[in-house]
Amino acid sequence: MDFKLVQGVDADNLEGIHSAYCICDNGISAVISAELIGGAVKGLLKSLEEPVFFFVELPCGEDEEKKLRKSKTDPFHYNLYYLDNCTLPVADAIMKRYGDLLINDGLCRFGFGSHKSGEEIYCMSYQSISVYGEAAKFEPALAALGVVKENEIKNLWDNFTKDTPGTSLSVEINGETVYDIPVNLKSEGMYLSDVIE
Repeated sequence: MDFKLVQGVDADNLEGIHSAYCICDNGISAVISAELIGGAVKGLLKSLEEPVFFFVELPCGEDEEKKLRKSKTDPFHYNLYYLDNCTLPVADAIMKRYGDLLINDGLCRFGFGSHKSGEEIYCMSYQSISVYGEAAKFEPALAALGVVKENEIKNLWDNFTKDTPGTSLSVEINGETVYDIPVNLKSEGMYLSDVIE
């Protein structure tokens, strides 16, 4: 099966890239094709203990960066937003409502975690997903989607060179962007927690 890219990601060289995961020190590392990401998050969520939290990391705007970056070599920054003390049905509802946007946006990073166990599902750039926690608990969700277990995985970053770079950009779906999510969920208790590098 071909590896599909999300709307906000472009990569010239997909050689050797396929949906796969490996067990690492702190849990699971995976790279997942676009059409499987939603199912993966939904399946992985079921293994988190309530209450859970939802988080999203959004790149800072140009004006914010001008204040934060002192030199051209300084890293760029993300605003980190949290919505605490959710039930699993609420987490499912967030994915139902915003999943397409979160998954297809090439710039945002997002995930869910358990307040109780500290375990976390983290969807990062370029279709990489990390699960921090007891791997055996989460593996069935990936296996059910046909994501193969390997000793080592190859992700999109591994193929990036000067000649075959990757690009990521923000997307708009039904007139919304990921920047609307914290605004829309503010009334539910979503808050800006931190600015991270």
